[in-house]
Amino acid sequence: MNKPLNLKYYWFFTIGLILILVIAPLIQDGIFMDGMLYISVGKNLSQGIGTFWNQSFSKTCMFNYHEQPPLYGGLIALFFKIFGYSIYTERIFCFSFFALTLVVLSKFWKQLNLNKDQFKLDFLPILFFSITPVVFWAYQNHVEETVMTLFDLLAIYYIHQSLQNRGSVLIKLFFSSCFIVLATLTKGIQGIFPLMGFALFWLINPEFKNLKKYFVNTLYLFGFFTGIYSIIFFVFPDAYTSFENYFSIRLVNTFNHIGATTENRFYLLFKLVNELIPVAALSFILILLGKNKSRVSLINKEKRRELYWLILVGLSGSLPLMVTLEQRGFYLVTSLPYFALAFSLITVNYLTEIQLKSELIKKILRLFSIVVLFIGISYSFFSIGKTKRDKELLHDIYLCKSILKHGDTIGVPENMWNDWNLQTYMVRYYYVSLSMAKNNTYYIIRKDLDKSIVPENYQLLKLTTQFFDVYELKKNKS
Repeated sequence: MNKPLNLKYYWFFTIGLILILVIAPLIQDGIFMDGMLYISVGKNLSQGIGTFWNQSFSKTCMFNYHEQPPLYGGLIALFFKIFGYSIYTERIFCFSFFALTLVVLSKFWKQLNLNKDQFKLDFLPILFFSITPVVFWAYQNHVEETVMTLFDLLAIYYIHQSLQNRGSVLIKLFFSSCFIVLATLTKGIQGIFPLMGFALFWLINPEFKNLKKYFVNTLYLFGFFTGIYSIIFFVFPDAYTSFENYFSIRLVNTFNHIGATTENRFYLLFKLVNELIPVAALSFILILLGKNKSRVSLINKEKRRELYWLILVGLSGSLPLMVTLEQRGFYLVTSLPYFALAFSLITVNYLTEIQLKSELIKKILRLFSIVVLFIGISYSFFSIGKTKRDKELLHDIYLCKSILKHGDTIGVPENMWNDWNLQTYMVRYYYVSLSMAKNNTYYIIRKDLDKSIVPENYQLLKLTTQFFDVYELKKNKS
């Protein structure tokens, strides 16, 4: 019998792709404005601007920041205090949650119904999760889903353990509830979907004898969840005010379609299908390579039950978001670990069949995995110090370091007020706020705008800027 392909080559391939898709872009400068907004709020908190329950963005915009619950800002503030204020602090933060999510995915895989050969193939869900486009985009750009994903995955992980009656069920349910609380403290009600874990399992296995048990376990989950929040609100009075502001500012606007990002309520469903295309394509290739007429690769009853449950959990984490018209692709990230595990269950039998194929196929796979790893390492090394987005804008912002002071307010024309990239970078690097007033020390305007809108009491500074021009308030002659 042929020797199976050494597992290290699968890991070479997986790590190589992670380096290319996640790590190399992550270490480059430039971040999507939502991510930079969250980072800025967290940095302010680390410097004593705002409190955990009443965070702050800038002096002139969202001084009392309640657009999201406070945990993400609190966690990244802790990282700033530990690692300092380099741009690599937020990279370390994001990578830490990515790595922890992969570790939990591996552990989750190993507690599914697998034989001893399949048990070792824990790279598979890690690979499927990492190659999903919106996943690697999210971790490149520091959106809050990157943190919530870990907490919700841990919640479902402990629910799965309780379904298997591993250890004390009550302790597992308590742990699960704690992580659901952490998920909701990160991103709000989007994180509560694990509460339906038992109900979804009963749907695919509707035996009456299990109904009472699953119903009682669900009650325990809800009980622990509400109990923990009750303690939080009792111990921290500001917490209630914080959530009251979050619900009144963010959620009311969301359900009234203020800030809607799509006109199609089924946008996220189509987006989910599109995002899973790379995973489905790779699964199809593995099925083709591993197909063997003499050994039909079927999924047994236990695996089918887990497969259907994982798909339902994934859908419960994504489809309810269609109730509003504020839908963005990265909202799906929290639900994608379960689809990665589901596709892994579908393809694992075929992957084990590949182990029995000819030496030629295995030589090709070995060479290919080494090449991918080499490309990943090289690309990551040469990405250090590079900028992936907003290059001209960042050039100008860094150039302004010589004239701007921490806490300054600078003027901008009205049609630049909603330039969130500018706002968030200014706050992140200097805690500089934007204002449409015409009496600030400095005034900036994009190079493509008509300079006639610059107030008369400003004069152009000779700076080698690329994106905007900088004006200084003229000094009164005595």
